[in-house]
Amino acid sequence: MDAYDVYRLYMAIKLHFTTESYDISKTKGRVKDCRNSFLKRKDIMAFRKLGERYSQREIIDFLVANFTRGDKYGGVYDAEAEEAYEDWKIRQQKLSYVFKQDVNNILLHAEKNVEDPFVANEGKHPLIVRLYLGGKISLETVIILDKLFNFRYSNDTILQYDFMWKDISLLIEKYRIFVKIDKEKYLQLWNKEKGEVVY
Repeated sequence: MDAYDVYRLYMAIKLHFTTESYDISKTKGRVKDCRNSFLKRKDIMAFRKLGERYSQREIIDFLVANFTRGDKYGGVYDAEAEEAYEDWKIRQQKLSYVFKQDVNNILLHAEKNVEDPFVANEGKHPLIVRLYLGGKISLETVIILDKLFNFRYSNDTILQYDFMWKDISLLIEKYRIFVKIDKEKYLQLWNKEKGEVVY
């Protein structure tokens, strides 16, 4: 890919993850830009290197992997971005295994604390969010559980004045479209890990 095309992808994904109003699935990645202003940028080489190294699909994944880990530039300028991308790819390849491990971790903590893992209480974030923030479960597991149980919406009301929750909720919303799952399969995995009968 040429540097300008990489830049346009970058801008679309950056807008998707950093603004509430832009939704890449609705805009199909269209962004307002001008080739002339791009040519005046001092970081053209960074975009050229990405275009030479990766395919279009890989560039999208690279940017998503880095925006979801909190890099506000999507890893374009970060020396650790490639390692983060490799870690992300590994998680995607063994997503059901990661999910099962994370569910066991959630259930263990929920049993210890005798609480619903999806509901904020006493001013605390839901257990699954606390476990994610503590590095105990993956963001992908949080997204999968939100796809299965829609816990984010009820917590948006409960935690409406919590500045940290706003960012977490936005990240969950924005990352959802990139985490493709078979809902039935993951619901069965959840039920199996909980020890319930799976039909």
